[in-house]
Amino acid sequence: MSTIKPKIALVGYGKMGKEVERTAVEMGFTITDIFEINNPINPENQYEFDVAIEFTTPESVVQNIEKISLLKKNIVVGTTGWYDRLDQVREIVEKSGIGLIYSPNFSVGIQIILKIIEEVSKILNQINNYDIIIEETHHRKKKDAPSGTALKIAEKILQNFKNKERIVTNPMELDSKSIQIASLRLGEVYGIHRVILDSEFDTLEISHTAKTRKGFAIGALLAAEFIFEKQGFYEFTL
Repeated sequence: MSTIKPKIALVGYGKMGKEVERTAVEMGFTITDIFEINNPINPENQYEFDVAIEFTTPESVVQNIEKISLLKKNIVVGTTGWYDRLDQVREIVEKSGIGLIYSPNFSVGIQIILKIIEEVSKILNQINNYDIIIEETHHRKKKDAPSGTALKIAEKILQNFKNKERIVTNPMELDSKSIQIASLRLGEVYGIHRVILDSEFDTLEISHTAKTRKGFAIGALLAAEFIFEKQGFYEFTL
């Protein structure tokens, strides 16, 4: 990781963009540009930033990546709900020769939870009598459901627990081979994720509750330091 902090552009200036701005100033980063609806990115302009941090909407994220790639600038993508277009974005990144890092959740705590889930899932192979449900709660304006974080947790389980083969969101489709994800949207909740393991004998819970948006902002800025002066397509992990 470079000892020189990259200059940052914010793409999207909603609540998350404003939190990244506040946290960046505290951590000694320089914000050179803020792009939003009234000030869009122009690929024909020249900008001073080194890394763009993108928190917008699933509908606009790929177009933003395309524009930033034309500027030959690196990107941190915090927007979720676009992962069905991962191959397209990877191609954009490779063709332009830039660096991009993305994550369904930049919280350091969530990264720890994912490590725990990975190990627990391996242990379950030796026991094989637990049902699993993932419950996620976010603010009512969140546009994707299930959340990218819940899907990532489910992916970790599927990769490591051989008895589970698929994800369902409809409880009527639940069987012994599936993992159910239940999505709730409520008020201004920053993010609550619970993994519940239930057997005939006991119930285990693994949970993470985000208290503020600052944890996501810190992770995004750590990712900006990582991707600075790199090429390639990365997913944020610890």
